[in-house]
Amino acid sequence: MKQNKKIINWSFAIIWMVLIFILSSIGDFSPVTGDDYQRTDLVSSIVHVVLYVILTFLLIRAFISSGVKKKKAVAYAFIVAVLYGITDEVHQYFVPGREMHLGDWLMDTIGAFIVVSFYKIKIKK
Repeated sequence: MKQNKKIINWSFAIIWMVLIFILSSIGDFSPVTGDDYQRTDLVSSIVHVVLYVILTFLLIRAFISSGVKKKKAVAYAFIVAVLYGITDEVHQYFVPGREMHLGDWLMDTIGAFIVVSFYKIKIKK
C-alpha cells in the first residue's frame, strides 16, 4: 500500500512537470480572432505562481511518501521546483514565439516559496 502511494504521488508530480513543459512549448498564446482578451503581465505572473504552488505541493507529497522527513521534503521540493523553473525558462528560449524571462522564473520561485512558507508554519504548530 505504501509503495502504491509513493508511485501515485510521484506520478502526479511528474505529470504536472510534463504539463508545465507542454505549456512552455506553445509558441503563441494569442487569443482567438475576435476575442478582446489581452494576455497581461499580471495574468502571466499569476499563472506562473499557481503552476509552481501546485508543483511544489505535489513534490512535497512525493518526497514525504518516499520516506523523506517533512522538513527535508519541503527543502528538497523547493530546490527541485526552483531548478525546474530555470530549466523551463531555458526551454522557452528555444521555442519560437517564446522568450526566456528572469521575471517568470522569479514568479515560479515565489510560488514555491508560498508553499514552503505554509509548511514551515504548519510544521512549527
